[in-house]
Amino acid sequence: MKYNKSLSAVVAVSLVQGSLGQTWCGKNYMSNQSVVPPGGQFTFPPHSSEPLLSFSCVHVFRPYLEEDGKNAAFIVDTPIVYESVTGAEPILLPSGSSSSANLGSLDVTISVGSVSTTATVPLNTTGVQIPIDISGLVAQKDAYNVSCSATYSTASTSEPQTFNTSTLLLYLPNTNASVTKTDLRTGALWVRPADGKGGAFAPFIPQGFYVNFETYLATNLSMVDQLKADGFNTIHPIPPYDNLTMFEQFINKTISDGMYIVYDMRSNYQNLTAVAQQVTTYASIPNLLNWETAHEPDGNSDPQDAAGDAYDTIYEMDGYHPVSIVLNCQDYNFSPYIAGADIVIHDAYPIGINATWSPVWNTSCTPDFGHCGCDNCKGTVDDVRDRVQTFKDRLNVLGYGRTKSVWTTPQAFGSAQYWNKTPSGQEWAALGFTSLNHGAMGSKSFQYPTTTGNVTTIEGTATNVTVLIKEVIQPFVVDPTVTHATYIYQGVDAGLWYNGTAYLLLVSNVLNETVYVPWEKVGLGWITNETTQVQRKFSVSLFNNITGLDMSPDGVGIYIVTP
Repeated sequence: MKYNKSLSAVVAVSLVQGSLGQTWCGKNYMSNQSVVPPGGQFTFPPHSSEPLLSFSCVHVFRPYLEEDGKNAAFIVDTPIVYESVTGAEPILLPSGSSSSANLGSLDVTISVGSVSTTATVPLNTTGVQIPIDISGLVAQKDAYNVSCSATYSTASTSEPQTFNTSTLLLYLPNTNASVTKTDLRTGALWVRPADGKGGAFAPFIPQGFYVNFETYLATNLSMVDQLKADGFNTIHPIPPYDNLTMFEQFINKTISDGMYIVYDMRSNYQNLTAVAQQVTTYASIPNLLNWETAHEPDGNSDPQDAAGDAYDTIYEMDGYHPVSIVLNCQDYNFSPYIAGADIVIHDAYPIGINATWSPVWNTSCTPDFGHCGCDNCKGTVDDVRDRVQTFKDRLNVLGYGRTKSVWTTPQAFGSAQYWNKTPSGQEWAALGFTSLNHGAMGSKSFQYPTTTGNVTTIEGTATNVTVLIKEVIQPFVVDPTVTHATYIYQGVDAGLWYNGTAYLLLVSNVLNETVYVPWEKVGLGWITNETTQVQRKFSVSLFNNITGLDMSPDGVGIYIVTP
């Protein structure tokens, strides 16, 4: 495949080399600077003493293609909440109602263009799918406006209560080029095979690595083969991509190996001319997974509308691929930055830091001052759990719980600058497992090459873990009918999925202590025969018996459990 060589001129002019500014996450961090609170903190909504309806209505897949028109559907959520989340409105419930069973239903109408449909949806429920035939609409680049209304009547109210919400529907022309759909029921991506030979869409959890293009990939394309052999399916080349001849060879190599790529615009995403030309050049490659624009804009205090401007430019031209950004800060201007993304990625790197003193700047680190390599972190795997869960919680509050997903960046480096060690293989696995437990739908470790050798290293561990994520974990995580719960017990983080037949249990000991976990503390108190009911798929520093799990520090495990 050939790509536009004139792109290099635009990119070269707009290239902005990343550098540490006078603040990081809005904080001063040098010894000659004073303490100035950074501001920009996220505010969770106040509690409501009265019930509120959080009515939402979104299409199942983004985008839909013309070939999908007859089988389109919308997801309707009608939970009763007591926090003033975005879009929630007061609702008068029947007097004496004490459970969802006697709350009644809403009459929901969905209208898009000339098409509409109606359905009855129980109040205080989530994930109700309403089919709609949109094949009569014209497939086009511009999004359709969708209006959703819900009417609620009870014997105790004289007039029906009406609730309204809206969304945008992408209904695009068919294409033989790459398309990445997002399943808004789960946040999972759906893709065709990356080799460009065609095939059906299938759910997919990205497992990949950031790799510096100029330093490594431009001189050693065998790294693509090695990452594939390790079980990874995605490569994120770190720009610049100045050597376009080698970048073309890299793309062709990933296509032949069946590996997806993330195209990174961090160096020039604020130059919309450069953004537009890159989209024109690379949108049609068969293995493009998504675009990534802003990298750590919160740390660098980039203009808060820049990612949104790039996002709008990309969608005006493409629409077939989602857009991601990476946030470094624990809590600095989250809301404005994530407006420019479908995928919000954290890159908290806690392993090996001194959480209170910066060895680089010889200053202390507090919520208002300092830079210790991981913003407002404690220096444990627990920091990643908190980051993923907090990002998910904020997105829910902002009304983006279904339309924006969270990915994780497991730390695969260290022994330099702020970090006095590189994570072990099982620490790296724990970073990934706890992220999955709390809803991360993709993983790109930073960075490759990493530690290699026996099973105690990251690459040695990855060869076992990646195949299990694909074959054992992914079928549970991408299934919209599966139930999911999380448990935290004395520093052990657990995720439990149930598909109606079997349970998937992921456990990580995120603290530096030995912990015994009774089965009932992770939702499996009904186990009576550990030998026949509990199937170990993978574990390190972890032993199971009839009553529970005995976990050493950093212990991790994958289990399938049957009733």
